Amino acid sequence: MDKKIILAVAGAGKTYTLCKNVDDSKRNIILAFTNQNIKNIIKELDKNHHKTLENTCVYTFDSFKYNFFIRPYEPIIARHFGIKTFVSKGVSLKTPPPKLINGYPNPNYKNNKLFEHYVIGDKYYCDNLSELILQVKKGKEYNLFDIAMKNINNFFDYIYIDEFQDFRQHNYELMEKIIKKSNNIILVGDYFQHSVNARNNTGKPFKVGNTKENKRIITYEEYIKLLENLKLKVDTETLKKTRRCPENICKFIREKFNIEIYADNNNKGNVIFLENNDKIKEIIENNYIIKLVESDSKIYNFNCINWGYSKGDTYNDICVILTDRFKNLKEEKNIEYTSTINKIYVALTRTKGNLYIIEKAKFDNIKNSYIKTNFMNKK
Repeated sequence: MDKKIILAVAGAGKTYTLCKNVDDSKRNIILAFTNQNIKNIIKELDKNHHKTLENTCVYTFDSFKYNFFIRPYEPIIARHFGIKTFVSKGVSLKTPPPKLINGYPNPNYKNNKLFEHYVIGDKYYCDNLSELILQVKKGKEYNLFDIAMKNINNFFDYIYIDEFQDFRQHNYELMEKIIKKSNNIILVGDYFQHSVNARNNTGKPFKVGNTKENKRIITYEEYIKLLENLKLKVDTETLKKTRRCPENICKFIREKFNIEIYADNNNKGNVIFLENNDKIKEIIENNYIIKLVESDSKIYNFNCINWGYSKGDTYNDICVILTDRFKNLKEEKNIEYTSTINKIYVALTRTKGNLYIIEKAKFDNIKNSYIKTNFMNKK
């Protein structure tokens, strides 16, 4: 069996490496979490192989679950919930009713023992697909996961997973089972890019602890041990160098956050803290330089994007606007790790050239000049 995960740094070429190593003489399926990931995978496959791969399929994880774990086995699902028959017409992107609203029980919520927890009309809730797959089992009589996974192993020789750090909660629990039961599986991911977007930010595997008071983020070393316990060979060497960021930016990140990132390129660029208002305004008003803000990018009239949403992007030069959390970034070293570090790590590693940095206090001096009129009126 061939089971391994390659842990990468930002810009090291996770998708490139995964696609380059696909052997089309084997029957392969490549999975990723978002549609943007899928576009990148298809682009890299075309670039690396210069042809359409006849034996390689590419799916989002949600599409994979529906087509390989659910749609062919709806009679088993109906039987599990005591329903005479059910034929679905796809999945719904609507958010399932939450258990609580403002701390009070939601009368529209259905618990996970009921079929209504998983469906709306003739469609499944996309957010609950993994939970459904894990739920449908009855002792030795039937187990939806085992039945489907046996067929998947018959259909495919290799499973490839891109951006593994994006899998959380029930999706991660399902992925754990897939890893254990698959014949051959290759994964790539970056521990330091977990919890950076609006989705998939909570819970297993990165947050541990039973109560709010003792919950914490697992360390990089603990994460490696967790992966090894899944019987994965963990490769931390192949993708520890970035093809994107200049060495000066890598050194800055190593010193500030203890993240082992090194340059594997000849790109030139420097870390430049902007000190005076004139220079700050010059950079902010330069539309060729993307500005990265922690949140609320929509309120500004300059070219900007949220830290987390920039994941996967590459720019010639960037400007990162700091928050209070990093007000001493210029002087600090060996900053204590929290999941907030991941968002700024993503932001700082988008550049092939210069990294301009604006401290929050300095940005606040001119901030109101760049807030869109309609948002000013709401303040």
